[in-house]
Amino acid sequence: MNEKRYFKIYCKQHVLNGQNKYVLLFDLIDQQIVFDNSSIKVELKKHKFSTNNFSSDINYLTKILLKCLNEFHSEKTSDLRMKQNLITIEILFYKGLYEECLHLISKTKRIKLAEENKNLLSDLLNWEKKCVGYSRGLLGAIEVNNQLDIYFDDLKEKKIITDLYYKSYNYKNIIGKISIENLTLEFETAVIKPLNKKQFELKTLQSNVFYNLIFANYYKVKNEKENELIYLRKVISIYEENEEYKFENPLDFISIYIRIIDINKRKDSPVFYTDLEKLKGFNSIISLQNKVAEERIFLHSNQLELEHLLYINKTTEAFILLDFLKSALMQKKYNVEPYYLISTYYLFTAAYISIKNFSLALKYANTILNEYQFNQHPKAYIQAEFLNIVIHYELKNYVLVLKFINQLQKKYRPNFRFSYFELEILKTITKVSKNPHIVNEKVVFTKLKNEIFEKYEESQLIYNNYLKYIISKTLIQ
Repeated sequence: MNEKRYFKIYCKQHVLNGQNKYVLLFDLIDQQIVFDNSSIKVELKKHKFSTNNFSSDINYLTKILLKCLNEFHSEKTSDLRMKQNLITIEILFYKGLYEECLHLISKTKRIKLAEENKNLLSDLLNWEKKCVGYSRGLLGAIEVNNQLDIYFDDLKEKKIITDLYYKSYNYKNIIGKISIENLTLEFETAVIKPLNKKQFELKTLQSNVFYNLIFANYYKVKNEKENELIYLRKVISIYEENEEYKFENPLDFISIYIRIIDINKRKDSPVFYTDLEKLKGFNSIISLQNKVAEERIFLHSNQLELEHLLYINKTTEAFILLDFLKSALMQKKYNVEPYYLISTYYLFTAAYISIKNFSLALKYANTILNEYQFNQHPKAYIQAEFLNIVIHYELKNYVLVLKFINQLQKKYRPNFRFSYFELEILKTITKVSKNPHIVNEKVVFTKLKNEIFEKYEESQLIYNNYLKYIISKTLIQ
């Protein structure tokens, strides 16, 4: 049974002449793409329903819908089951049924994954303290109250681990904006040292997940992909060993798998497709957030496979997949969030640049810049602006190139740091664009290439697309 069916069954207890006003109102709203109250009122009148209190009817419908959703999903997760029991416990308490409360409290503590939510467990303990106090005396209440210290300690540890995880994630997100050495030093000072100062018990699955992700992020910052992969697979093992936790946190599980596949996308190895099929298969066994999960899996699996095919130079297969992805997005089969659409169109732009189809590359760069906003995906949006400049440079639109570079520097200098490669390419493009008939393009890009090889070890430059572009400019005859 789905949510709509449940709502309609619930409303059947309030029927007038074979038709429930709120079911009709729901159906009329559900059929609309854009809400139009005047057309709804016309239909209500056709069915002999008054529209004098239309706003009140809408508010009451909302109240019923929320109540139905609460009932429909009341058993879906461990947290929801605990919350439902807490409501029942409170009602029983005020009716003076203390022993029944204590029985339900004991039952609630045994719910699978109950230990994951220390806040709800402390609420449970507070009700236990009250019930014991009223039914068994003060000494029993004191004994229960003393147990709260354990939960407070657990909550404190969970908060520390979570704070360190968030810091680690922030450092992961600024890779390329400062040198690996400085970023690693900052990471070790702000995250690793505090983490090593204390022996953590890691009593919850979430704390275990975050602990391992901190190290995955650390090795991501250090560009040690094999070590990053070790910790990501440890996280996957935690999910696999705790099926209920995995099903209650599907988007987190998906995001970890995406990181694993992303690491392997550059290799021509069967491991890539083994992991990709596992990710796709997860979609068929989830019930929570299934629509969002389906969209994420569809989009990311196709994006990753497209990048993989481009990396291993299977260009024909790559563009067959690209056309399939374009078609799916045009049909609006999936309600994709702007963040992920921007990422997809950025990938299309880069793919068309790789085959020197600059007109189509420009089309998708312009789609990002004209149809979306910077704050919807800052990193990809700025990278689209960067690629827009590269495209116009390749099309020899030097006046536009200089104009866009000037705008870019004014717009983002205070708040956004370009990577070393982006800055150096922009500097080199600027040199050529100012004097295209005087400056030798091959010479200036060769100089840049040599500077890069002096600055970085070869292992750090594998799969660097910016370097590939620079090298391509040195091969011009």
